[in-house]
Amino acid sequence: MQEDFDLVVAGAGVMGLGCAWEEARRGSKVAVFDPAPGGAKASLAAAGILVTRDARIFMSPFREFYVRSIRMYPEWLEDLSKAAGTEVPLHRSGDFLVFDASEPAGRERFESKLRQLEREHAKDFTVTDRLPGILDSQAPIQNPRTLHFPGECYVQNRDLIAALREACVRAGVVFREGEPARNPEYRGGTTRFEFPEGEWRSRRFLIAAGAWSGRFLEASGATAPMVPVKGQMIRIPKFHSGDSLIHFGDELYLVPRGDSLVVGATSEPGVWDESFDEKGEGFLEARLRRFLPHVDHGPLERWAGIRPRTRDRLPWMGWADQEKGWAICAGHYKCGISMAPLAALCLSRLLHGEKPLLDLAPFHPWRRQGLQKKSS
Repeated sequence: MQEDFDLVVAGAGVMGLGCAWEEARRGSKVAVFDPAPGGAKASLAAAGILVTRDARIFMSPFREFYVRSIRMYPEWLEDLSKAAGTEVPLHRSGDFLVFDASEPAGRERFESKLRQLEREHAKDFTVTDRLPGILDSQAPIQNPRTLHFPGECYVQNRDLIAALREACVRAGVVFREGEPARNPEYRGGTTRFEFPEGEWRSRRFLIAAGAWSGRFLEASGATAPMVPVKGQMIRIPKFHSGDSLIHFGDELYLVPRGDSLVVGATSEPGVWDESFDEKGEGFLEARLRRFLPHVDHGPLERWAGIRPRTRDRLPWMGWADQEKGWAICAGHYKCGISMAPLAALCLSRLLHGEKPLLDLAPFHPWRRQGLQKKSS
C-alpha cells in the first residue's frame, strides 16, 4: 500500500515531534518514523531544565536562539496543552546556583558567571554568601556563594514528549516505529520510504533523529560528523519541600520530579552505549557525597541517553539538500528541549519557503564544520 505525504520526519524526539506538530497545524499531511523502539531517546532522558540567566544582550546567534526559544514556552505549552487535551505545566520556580568559594576553582567559576551576567545585562537575580534555606544542614559548604534566579523554570520532559505525540495524533500525524528497509530514495520529485506494509512518498523529508541523523544522509551523498555524548542520571527521594532547581556550579543539578529529584549528569563524549553503568554511578555518588552527604542517595531510577553534539557545538538547522526537499534539525546537544519551540517554527517556515523568525545562517548544515560530501 502506498501513502503520500507532504512531510515525513525521521525522529520522534522533541525536535521531530515539535516540527511534525507545527506542520500538521498548518494543514500538512505528516508522517513520523523513529529508528528506536519507543523513540525520543535523548528527549526522554533529559531533565527538562529551561534556564536563560535573564540574558538581555546576546553574545552569539546560538545564545539568542536559545533564550528566545525558552521565552516562547508559556504560549507554546498553552497551545500544546489544548491540542493534546492534557496540561503540561511550566514550573517557574526559580534556580539556586551554588558555588563553593572555599576552593579556588569554585571562586573562579563564580566570578566567571558574574562576568557573564554583566556582559548579558542580566538584572533579575540576587547574590548572597549563604546557602538557600532548602539546603540548610544538608550541604556542608563553609564559604558558599549563591546566585538566585527567581524567573528560571523547567518542564517535565516525559510529559512534554507524551503531549507532543498526542497532539500530533489528534492533528492526523501518522506514526511508525522502526526505520525503512533501506535508505530513503529520491526519485521523480518525491522521496520514497520502503516499509514492510508499503511505501511512503513525500515532497519533503526532515531529518531530526538526534545522534543517529547521519545515517539518513548517506543516500544524499553526505556524512554528518556527529559526536555522541553519553549522559547518565538518577532519581532520588526528595529531601526538601521546595520546587526550585538547584545547581552546584556546573558539577551537579537537582530537578524536582514529583516527590523525587532528578540528579545529573555525566558527560562522556564518543560513547554510544546507552546503559547506566559503574562510571555513571560512581560519578553521581561522588558528587552527592561531596555536596549532600546527609541525604538519601538510594536511586529510585537509573538511566542514560545519547546527546547529539556537532564539531563546533552549533546545531544543524536548514536544508541538507533543497533540490530534493531534504532538511535537517539535529545536533542541539544539551539544548534540544530548550530550543524546540523556536526550531519547530523556523523549520516549518523554511519548508514552506517563508522567512524564519530568526536567521538560520549560523546553523546552516553545510557551514565549514558542518555536513561533508562523502569521499568517492
